[in-house]
Amino acid sequence: MEKSRFQQQMQAYDQWKANIIRTVEQYGPWLEEHGMSTPEAESRIRETLDALRSDRLTIAFVAEFSRGKTELINAIFFADYGRRLLPSTAGRTTMCPTELFWDQDRNEAYVRLLPIETRLQDATLAELKTDAKQWVHYPLDMESADQIESTLREVVQTKRVSLEEAGHLGLYSEELHPQADIPPAHIDIPKWRHALISFPHTLLKEGLTILDTPGLNALGSEPELTLNMLPSAQAVLFVLGADTGVTRSDLEMWQHHIKGFRSSRQRGLMVVLNKIDTLWDELKDEQSISNAIDKQCASTAKILGVQDSAIFPVSAQKGLLAKIRDDKNLLERSALTALEEYLSKDVLSAKQQIVLDTVGAEVGQMIDNTRNVVSGRLSSIKKQLDELDELSGKSDDVIDHLMEKTREEQAQYMRNVSSFQAARKEINVHAEALREALDLDRLDQLIADSRREMAGSWTTHGLKSSMKQLFEEMRANMQKVVTQSGKTRKLVRSIYRKFQNEHGFSVIQPKMFSIMKYRVELELLHQEAEVFRKSPAMVVTEQHFVIRKFFIAMVSRAREIFVQARKEIENWLRRALEPLVMQIKDHKEMMEKRLANLQKIGRSRGTLQTRIRELQNQYNEYARQLTALRNMYNTISNSHPLETAAEPPRPRLVSSQAGG
Repeated sequence: MEKSRFQQQMQAYDQWKANIIRTVEQYGPWLEEHGMSTPEAESRIRETLDALRSDRLTIAFVAEFSRGKTELINAIFFADYGRRLLPSTAGRTTMCPTELFWDQDRNEAYVRLLPIETRLQDATLAELKTDAKQWVHYPLDMESADQIESTLREVVQTKRVSLEEAGHLGLYSEELHPQADIPPAHIDIPKWRHALISFPHTLLKEGLTILDTPGLNALGSEPELTLNMLPSAQAVLFVLGADTGVTRSDLEMWQHHIKGFRSSRQRGLMVVLNKIDTLWDELKDEQSISNAIDKQCASTAKILGVQDSAIFPVSAQKGLLAKIRDDKNLLERSALTALEEYLSKDVLSAKQQIVLDTVGAEVGQMIDNTRNVVSGRLSSIKKQLDELDELSGKSDDVIDHLMEKTREEQAQYMRNVSSFQAARKEINVHAEALREALDLDRLDQLIADSRREMAGSWTTHGLKSSMKQLFEEMRANMQKVVTQSGKTRKLVRSIYRKFQNEHGFSVIQPKMFSIMKYRVELELLHQEAEVFRKSPAMVVTEQHFVIRKFFIAMVSRAREIFVQARKEIENWLRRALEPLVMQIKDHKEMMEKRLANLQKIGRSRGTLQTRIRELQNQYNEYARQLTALRNMYNTISNSHPLETAAEPPRPRLVSSQAGG
């Protein structure tokens, strides 16, 4: 079976990334070999490598029930297994959010399921993922297709509970479910809250993660999906059904959970109109059918407020069948290849740019600064060679004059180094002010006090007021960080400018830290908190559950924003002056060597030619180093993926029949 365009490009992307990792791995030993390694440089290289190795491409599928979302996942990613890998038959719909990936650390296939009862705990999903005892673990036997299929069916299981228990879990309230005149005594709820599936598919091993999110209720009851997991995905596919059109629940999901991404995403958000085969009519010609599909797409685009080109009409079921049967005509008619082409071009290229930006901001900038140091050495040696060439046949007075001039330059340079040390102390004062504004102990105390105040509140108004006050104080703290970081950046720029202007340093300034992305994240979260604070659920849901949901979904995310901001600021403060410190040290050593050379030549003219040969050899060595660094930099700046490797062996899990 021929690989899809997305599979080919994903493999090419993985090869490209592996090449970047190899280059970054070479840079550390190179620094060590040439005496330019520092603990900070080693730390940055190690962190970059860890980030590259753990980097994943996440594609989220969002849809109401029965839109064919899971079938679409099977068709795009798992058709080469010759059957439906994920259960997607009638009556078997995904009930809990599911993540498909390959666990590189454990290197094993499994299904892990989080019981729905964990909703009563105060822990976030992210925290629960680190606690293996909370999950039910099912190994997957890759030698048994039947065992895999039956185990995966567990994901869609439900359980019957009383309305009281469902309400206690936050999965039912009479006011939010007014469709029944007489509420039933019991209802079915998902058995599981979240599913993790580690599966050794080639794409998953190459770093793909698939997030399968079921229905409006799941998005509403698990805010972490909306606030954390969906925004972190590189692509979000919103799946609709051509047989249903845009229903009220589809529109509500779009407006409340998906549409907001469009402001921050120029790419990576797609609307898939699935089940176009329901419009195939054997009594109509192809043009009439095509017109009907176009009309449905235009109507969908108008309702959602997007361009017609943003709608991808497909038949996931026919596409899956076509791939299994190797029916190229049916595959073309399913229109699945157009969606796969868009994923491979748009999403992977966006992901590639993120990797380039990340590596460029860290290791790329380090290599650039190392190149500037080596280039400075070349310039210094060239200057010394020119001076020594001019000294041939000159009197001792000329040498004495040159030595005196060099000593004056050295004295002026050391005065600037002293002023640099004073500026470092001033930066430390600014750093302390930044740390104070981002003090996590104080933030935790604020959160704890607010929670106690909410728990003791007797009215909904008091509860809402406490929620508002908590976010107002966090926003005020973030504003202090914005103001202080601006002052610190200004000081760092002035220090670099001084050495560039007075000593011709070509060292590149470090990427200036910007607090704005964290401020924007907090403001967006504040907007979500305001929506939550004013929602009907505040009035009709039990207070203890409202408080728990607010702190798990909103406050924990706000705290994480402060944690990440503090971590990035700490890293930036440690690294802000590192390139300049390196060049100051190197410049000082080169001036001392230059003065020592002149003193030796003054004592014995016979050392002149010897010293010239030594400097020429050094010049050649630094030129080779510069070439090596330039090659490293070009490799990690190259955005062109490598060619796809040879066809990998077919997966072992193959059946001659398509799953029902």
